[in-house]
Amino acid sequence: MAGNARQFDLARRALAYAASALLASLVYVVWLAVSIKFGSWESTHSGLLFGFGFAFIFWLTGGFGLALVLIILPWAVAVWAQLKTRWDGRFYFPLVGALLVLTLGCAAGSIMPKPFFVDEQTFLEGAAITAQREGFCMVVCGIAFGACYWWLDRRNRATL
Repeated sequence: MAGNARQFDLARRALAYAASALLASLVYVVWLAVSIKFGSWESTHSGLLFGFGFAFIFWLTGGFGLALVLIILPWAVAVWAQLKTRWDGRFYFPLVGALLVLTLGCAAGSIMPKPFFVDEQTFLEGAAITAQREGFCMVVCGIAFGACYWWLDRRNRATL
């Protein structure tokens, strides 16, 4: 019986992670689409529909989607650490989410393929460029990720 409870707990946490990743992705895509639509640069294709299409393509190729995959193991360690230390999840999960999304998002953005017209850059230069261009967005997405996970985890624990 204890094995079934552990499997249910793991499945519940995996669903909470997936829902949190979906919310963080939605925040990222909306952020980029609004930035494209209302940004300071002029474009002939600056409609909101174009912005959402471009933002979705950039989500796939820019490193944010890869970052959410790379975060799976560090997030599992963070959840385990929170369970052992009993730190307040309201602050812990958004803070850890912001740190992980920012660091792994910048790393993933640096290793993603670049167009031919982009100059060669080192890994650290690519991570610094990603942090300058998308750092605040990634921090907000990480906070949304962590807060959503905490909310779902708290809500699911209350129903058990």
